[in-house]
Amino acid sequence: MELTAPTAMSFLDSVGRNSSQTRHTYQIGLFHFQKLLETKGHTLDTIIEPLLKNEISVYTTINDFVTYLIDSLRLSNSSIAAYVAAVRSYLQFYDIDIVIKTFKRKVKMPTILEEEEESIDENDIRRILSFCNSRRLKVYLLTLATGGFRALEACAIRNCDVDFTTNPTKVHVRKEYAKTKKARDVFISDEASKAIQDWIAFKYRHRKYTPTPTKSDEDLVFTTRVITPASPQQMYSKLREDFTRVLAQAGLEKRKEGILRRTITLHSFRRFVKTVLSNEVGQDYSEWFLGHKKSSYYTNKKSERAELYITKCMKHLTFLNYDFIKSEGKTIAADLSEKDKEIEQLKAQQAKMAK
Repeated sequence: MELTAPTAMSFLDSVGRNSSQTRHTYQIGLFHFQKLLETKGHTLDTIIEPLLKNEISVYTTINDFVTYLIDSLRLSNSSIAAYVAAVRSYLQFYDIDIVIKTFKRKVKMPTILEEEEESIDENDIRRILSFCNSRRLKVYLLTLATGGFRALEACAIRNCDVDFTTNPTKVHVRKEYAKTKKARDVFISDEASKAIQDWIAFKYRHRKYTPTPTKSDEDLVFTTRVITPASPQQMYSKLREDFTRVLAQAGLEKRKEGILRRTITLHSFRRFVKTVLSNEVGQDYSEWFLGHKKSSYYTNKKSERAELYITKCMKHLTFLNYDFIKSEGKTIAADLSEKDKEIEQLKAQQAKMAK
């Protein structure tokens, strides 16, 4: 979706200074707006002057854009809202006034309807991983399913961001790629840690017929192009395509009603981690872990947070290490047996007291 209009490029460069993701979203919105303008004999450049002179109504233009998005593209209402916001911002960037009250009266936006997201559990994740033939994608999904990363955050992980010397393994999320623009450290399971180490060893293995790549701390973990590395955004697009194919093979390609978006996405792994952490430790812990706004009174020490992840969460975030799962099952069985003994002892004591 290339844009060549100078006005559009200046606007996108300005937007991109603070957020590359916002730039990408706005670029898609302007691309669709350009398609509509072409049907009216205009471009992103030429539409500015008649709008400034009120020769064309800005509200009618935006309303036509909404109609175009609804009739021509099968988009979710939230996507339509995002693309309309991009066009509004673009026009206001060039001093075209848009009065909010008038906009709401003349441009009827489709209502964003809330619906509960499709949940996934440990068995769903194991099924997805079992159909995953891509070595890189499998490691990437394990990382998402144990660290609760946003998809792009995981794509931006460098070799130097992973600390294998800590227990559990700690991964640094860079502020440039965090949605909140705030860096944080995240734990991953031993299984995911081992998978990442194996992937890195494979990626930098000795080649017999081609040049052996040189390892650098700045290399992105999940890139396969070490000589000419891809950007996190490029990797995300490729990994998402691969993930879509895996979902189809696993029979989990169901789509949301009326739109193209699937019920299971890469973000589903983040929701899964959030659920596990909330259930096993508590909401404050899960909010801290995922990088959400947390209570200022939640101030556990780093060592305590790590211990909570190891003892309460890791067993629910291990999917393919069956020896670990089996040992955890034995531990749980032993704990239950010990509890049964304690209950029997209490019953015996109560019986004696009753006599």
